[in-house]
Amino acid sequence: MENTIKILRPKMLEQMALHNPDLYVGEEFAMLNRVRRDLAQQMSLTARIPQYVEVGRFQRVTQGSATFKINLVPYHVERGCIFIIPEHNYIEVSELTDDFDLQIISFKHLPVSFSRCTLLRLNDTDFERIGEYTHLIWQVVHKPSYSMQTVEYLLAALMNDLQHVHEQTDTAQHVLTHSEQMMQQFMDLVAEYGAQERKVAFYAQRMALTPNHLSALVRRHTGKSVMDWLNERTLLQAKVLLKHTDQPVSDIAYQLNFTEVTLFSRFFRREEGMTPMEYRKA
Repeated sequence: MENTIKILRPKMLEQMALHNPDLYVGEEFAMLNRVRRDLAQQMSLTARIPQYVEVGRFQRVTQGSATFKINLVPYHVERGCIFIIPEHNYIEVSELTDDFDLQIISFKHLPVSFSRCTLLRLNDTDFERIGEYTHLIWQVVHKPSYSMQTVEYLLAALMNDLQHVHEQTDTAQHVLTHSEQMMQQFMDLVAEYGAQERKVAFYAQRMALTPNHLSALVRRHTGKSVMDWLNERTLLQAKVLLKHTDQPVSDIAYQLNFTEVTLFSRFFRREEGMTPMEYRKA
């Protein structure tokens, strides 16, 4: 998968940078300092197309609010939020307010402080202090010449600070119940295998549960069935492949473990209300 989808495309970002002085692009590092008004509408439309994030991403929401999903799990962010997304995750935006603005730092090697998607809601003091890090990083990369090592040290310091803040929150101190741990395991398995393995028994066996027990667990925690989750996961990856690669529909069907293209097309139409080619052209 990682070899077929390239969302952080250097050439595309370099072209964007020519028209946006608030975007910096380097070989190992990219930073969006803010969303300019003339690009806000374009960003809103682009963001609503599911994305595969192959690199680590730090997001600091400076204005407005947004609702989106990471690997099908819903999140809501607003000013004062920091969101950290490790590499190899799927993002699907549901809503963006007109005034939504944020800072984004994307880099190939996210510091290991955060191995899972983490949403932090900071108080004003902590939020502004984190903003000082991003301001300093922005200044450093705009020097005539700069050391990438310096940027890496600043990023490490930023993540260390955020880790300290995270450890002080109630969310970090919350101990998951056994049922919550099992649900987290299921979501991790769906994120890893969901686009290819669409049988309840596969996940039940991995979790040492009966299919009925797993189905009851997922329904109790999410209100959805196991098959709902698997169908959504398959559809999500299908959308990304259709929009972000030029692979033939037949190859995408095979990659998603459909034995026939017609079965994939029927599945896609049932879930999305249009054919794969109609979605690709939309």
